[in-house]
Formats: sequence, C-alpha cells, structure tokens
Amino acid sequence: MLDILGIVAPVFLVVIAGYIASRLRAIADGEVDAMLRFTTRFAVTALLFRATATLDLGERLDPLALTSYYLPAFAVFILGILAARRVFGQRPGEAVASGFTALFANSLFLGLPIIERAYGVGALPIALAIIAIHSPTMYLIGIVTMENAARDGAGLIAGLRKVGYSLSRNPMVVSVTAGLALNLSGIPLPAPAEEAMRLLATAALPLGMFGIGATLTRYRFGGDLIETGFFVALSLLVRPLLIAVLAFWIFDLDPLVAKVTIMMGAMPGGINIYLFAVMYRRSDALAANVVLVGTVAAIVSVTLWLAALG
Repeated sequence: MLDILGIVAPVFLVVIAGYIASRLRAIADGEVDAMLRFTTRFAVTALLFRATATLDLGERLDPLALTSYYLPAFAVFILGILAARRVFGQRPGEAVASGFTALFANSLFLGLPIIERAYGVGALPIALAIIAIHSPTMYLIGIVTMENAARDGAGLIAGLRKVGYSLSRNPMVVSVTAGLALNLSGIPLPAPAEEAMRLLATAALPLGMFGIGATLTRYRFGGDLIETGFFVALSLLVRPLLIAVLAFWIFDLDPLVAKVTIMMGAMPGGINIYLFAVMYRRSDALAANVVLVGTVAAIVSVTLWLAALG
C-alpha cells in the first residue's frame, strides 16, 4: 500500500500545491487563467498532436478496449440522468448536466500522470488512444442530449451544428485531428518539430495538475450532500466497476490494457463538467460540488483501485 501511495501522492500533492498557492494569493486568478490557457492551447495540444501523429493505430486503437471504456461511461451518463429526474426531481436540462458529471473523466491531467507512475511509459499509448477521442465523443453526446432535453433546446440539427462549431474551435480536438491526419498520411514528423513538441508537452501535465488545484478555490460546497455523493460515486466507483466487468470478464483484455482502461475510468470529473453546466446554466452548483468533492475523494478511491488491480 505504501508503494501505491507513492504513485498517487505526488500527483495529488501538485494539485494541493496549486490549491494552497491560490488560497494564499501567491498566484492571482488572472495568472491561473493565463496558465490554463497556455496549458490547453499549447502544451496539451503539442502533447496530443505528437502522441496521435506517432501512435501505432493498428496496435493501440483496440475496439474492445475502447468499448470497455466508453460503454460504461455512456451507461452512467444515462443512469445519472434517470436518477436526477426520478430521484432528485430535476428538470430535463438540469438532469443532463448532472448526468454529464458522471460521463466526463479527468483522464488527461490526472489519468496520464497516474498511469505513467503506476504502469510505466509503455502504458501511455493505451491511455492516449482513449484520450484521442475523449473530448469530441463526450461533448458530442452531452451537447446533443442537452439540446434535445432542455426546454430551450433547438433540436437535433441545431445541436449538431453547435457540436461542430464547438469542436472546430477546441484546440485539443484540432490537434488530435491534425495528428491523426499526419499519422494516416505516412509522412514522418520532422525530428526538430517532434523535439519542439516534446519540450512543450513536458509542461502540460504538471501545469494542468497545478491549475486544477488552483481552480478548486473558486468552488464552494453548497447543496445536497447526498445528491453530490451519488454523482461522485457514479464517477469514482460505478463507472470503473462496469469497465472492469467488461475488460476482465466479458472481453478478457490483456491485463495491462484492462488495468489502464479501468484506471482511466476511475478518475474524477474535471473542470469540463463545470464548464458544460455553466454553458447551459443547468446544475452548475452541483457540477462545482462534484468537481470539488470528487477530486478530494479520488485521493482515496484511486489509491484503492490501484491496490485492487495490483
């Protein structure tokens, strides 16, 4: 167990450092925003472009592994919407935003560093194959569902237009698309360009983890603890458990592939679930609670998942 804590603790200590720095005003809100803009627009895009441009698509884009991850994610999304409607009495649009808190995992800023520390650099291509289609897939499902559920939604066609517009302006989606295009073209990435991308990419994860912690000071817990706990449990317990069932018992994946897939699904929801709620002005307080409580609870749950998987 001490070995596992040695894997998890450094990652969350960087998150805690960001929180403390922001709480003590050692870093201003504007500086945090500028840091996150650099991280998402440049460092992360370099990381994703380089990874997808050099990814062995035939070996790493395993349909069964992707099914093991995404099918449970969609299942908890639906379960979250149903629970929000029938148990917590939310309106349709609010229910979709609540369900989205269980759909979108922080697989990049928390998942990647933990995977690397737990299973080594060789496990990263497995995780990156999931991340490559994560944002476009989750936002596609979330936005289309919201547009059809919310009373002010404009319908499926308008929803698809909004999806296309949003994704076309998302630097991470653009970088993944460009990386895949270069990969499929067979044109090698020039060595100087790859090295420049690598240098930029090294900043992505530490800055992202620090930024997550810094943004946590913006959230204040308020509302129903049972409701928050339910959606946190969907993310940290139910989703990885369903992934484990598919990965180990249904599809019998390679042990390393199964473990990486499960751990990617065991990550808490990140800032994207809050941004989605704010975009539609639906369940934004609940989303803030889930980000805050989920990130703290993940220190324990991620440790336990790593211990269970070995």
